[in-house]
Amino acid sequence: MIPISEAIYDFGTDVREDTFNVTTGVGESSTNVVLVKQIYDDDVATLMFTSNVTTDNPAYSSYDSDTRALAVSGLTANTTRSLMVDYDVAAFSSTSAIDIFLGKLPFIWMICVIALAPAALIAIFTGRG
Repeated sequence: MIPISEAIYDFGTDVREDTFNVTTGVGESSTNVVLVKQIYDDDVATLMFTSNVTTDNPAYSSYDSDTRALAVSGLTANTTRSLMVDYDVAAFSSTSAIDIFLGKLPFIWMICVIALAPAALIAIFTGRG
């Protein structure tokens, strides 16, 4: 069931990359940026960071889905950098028919898998299998 769920997720999402030029002050190792789009289902596990400063180790700190504000920690203090953030976004508008169908597809798939065993047993005992 997992490969089907992953395929549905991959079909319904796109990867977006936002680039920010940010400067950390003396003694500061974190910054806040505002993403262009909302993270798909607020799944911060899809966040990937890249910095042009080799001593940076950027990491997720917090995310506000209402304002799309993302706090990033692990940055080198007193440095200007180009920070790239990759994250998953919805491939379709939330009101499109395909997005609504994709949202229900994992449930439909689960029902089909669960119904297979009882249907097979009924077919065996009624002589139709």
